[in-house]
Amino acid sequence: MGQLAAPRIGWENEHLATYLLSRISFVANPITVSDDVGSDFFCTLFESRIKSNVEQLFPRNSFAIQIKSKEETILATNKIEYLTKLELPFFVGVIDRENLRLNIYSGEYVPLLFTEHGIPQQELKLSPVRSVVGIKDYCRTTTDESLQVLTASLRMPFVMELSASDTRDAILVKARQVSDLCFRMHQNISARVSQEYIFRLSESGLSIMAGPGSVTTFRRNFHFRLAEAFYNLQWLHANQRNQFKVEEFRVYEKCYLELIEAKIEIPAMLRKIYNQLKGQLTDKSKD
Repeated sequence: MGQLAAPRIGWENEHLATYLLSRISFVANPITVSDDVGSDFFCTLFESRIKSNVEQLFPRNSFAIQIKSKEETILATNKIEYLTKLELPFFVGVIDRENLRLNIYSGEYVPLLFTEHGIPQQELKLSPVRSVVGIKDYCRTTTDESLQVLTASLRMPFVMELSASDTRDAILVKARQVSDLCFRMHQNISARVSQEYIFRLSESGLSIMAGPGSVTTFRRNFHFRLAEAFYNLQWLHANQRNQFKVEEFRVYEKCYLELIEAKIEIPAMLRKIYNQLKGQLTDKSKD
């Protein structure tokens, strides 16, 4: 009895993807059956530097990638829990065996989907696309009468093509492009995990998500930021007096006092740092 051809083709695709990804990253294959994990490879991008006349590779950002043989919509319902908990940037790579290429598509909108719409209860589809994707069209959803999301179709924008024929200079440029994208995606994943809900969509673009998650945390986040301002003003007052401006302190103080007057509950750390800084400024004025 002969060997089935399909597993052989899949094996060839994975090995070609391994080679192409290894041109920009260290590649780890967590398991031979990708569906058991949700990603075929975990990759760590590296930066090449010359030290003591020797080229050395230094690790940078990491990401997870699922390899596919066709550029088509992926049914990912069985990976919903995996994607909600994954704290790495997620990509889909489509192998072009004939031309020895790997086309890479970004899952940068995954954390936005779960934040804005919630976790799909019935179905999730991932659609690699070549067109430009933005905040207004990154996904389509259906909901029930209570507005709970039932199905979601997420668009994954094209990032780049890795080719066996890429020159060394081209590979360096592409590695930097993926690294910059991964850095931004890491920020967005961290924003969701820390419940801050301020997402960076491009080098200059921001999206602030309001909704059932954000509404429970925005007050706390504001109080922590106000406390952060007081801590930094205290540091400036102690270490860089010429950079400290009492007028700036008064602006933040007014906000703090109005919170107190409105009987809004504030964290103890905010109250503590305000009293410390206020006391230091009062003592200084008496000198």
